[in-house]
Amino acid sequence: MTKSRKILLLFAFFAAVECVAQSRSGNLYEFLDMPTSSRATALGGNQTVLGCDEPGFVFSNPAVLRDTLDGSIGLNVTPMPAGIVYGSAIYARHVEQVKGNVSVGIQYINYGSFDWTDENGDELGSFNAQDVAVSLTYARSFSPNFTMAATLKPIFSRLHDYGSFGLAMDMGATYVSDNDRFRAGVVVRNVGAQIKRYDSEEHDEHLNTDMRIGLSFRPEHAPFRVALTLKDIFHWDLSVNRYHPISFGDNLMRHLLLGVEFVPVKSFFVGFGYNQRVRKENRDASTGGAAGFSWGCGFRVARIDISYARAKYHLAGSSNSITISTNLNRFLHGR
Repeated sequence: MTKSRKILLLFAFFAAVECVAQSRSGNLYEFLDMPTSSRATALGGNQTVLGCDEPGFVFSNPAVLRDTLDGSIGLNVTPMPAGIVYGSAIYARHVEQVKGNVSVGIQYINYGSFDWTDENGDELGSFNAQDVAVSLTYARSFSPNFTMAATLKPIFSRLHDYGSFGLAMDMGATYVSDNDRFRAGVVVRNVGAQIKRYDSEEHDEHLNTDMRIGLSFRPEHAPFRVALTLKDIFHWDLSVNRYHPISFGDNLMRHLLLGVEFVPVKSFFVGFGYNQRVRKENRDASTGGAAGFSWGCGFRVARIDISYARAKYHLAGSSNSITISTNLNRFLHGR
């Protein structure tokens, strides 16, 4: 692929980004922004690009879907405080007929059981609430270093007798150096709209469209990799209260996801992450606590990768994420 074609592709990609940017709503289908693997949780959240071949990262940036993920399958479950359970599953495959890679995934969150009462407070029973998104991804590598991809996401939400339907798209691109020590990526997430509202009289809501740029770097002969992602690029001011603005440095840090993982051998890793926004918005004012910090580890047993991560969000509790993934080719072809 010539350099001129690469430049044209990147220009077309960013032109599309500029056209679809929209204002932030902050409360519609927010589960789409949750980490989709233990490794992502350990490294502070949905990093845009990383030097691992775990299929769950396709939810973060569809352009990480490369030939190395052919036959990969991943399952993740994350119990959270207040009885909330979040999970995801994905399968990836190389398809020669379309000259690229495809994946099918699902993200699901169950918010638990709620008391159902009338206007007088009399109990009428209980009900559940849940959100589901299906992900259909196509990725194509235009060279060994450069990949572009897109994901289509039908979204279904149910709250008692009220239902909502939305349609969103993610678009991403990644660059991987020849020695795989450096990776860079850009992704625009959740471009779309709510097609069916919960109530016909409800005002229109918008998805939280977000652009992220990230990179990861592994020094030569070093057993660790550093990852950094700049997020919420379309929405610079992340102050909770507009009457109490935060400093430039604090605001900048709230846009960053910071992570580092140690990989002494291919079958084992330990990762640590920091999310400034989570810490500032959820920590205890008097003690600080560990809100915003996360860690995790993973290993391979009998051709199956198992990882665990823990993230502290508030004094009220933490999330514990468990991910199981493998490549079916390991069993079918012994590789």
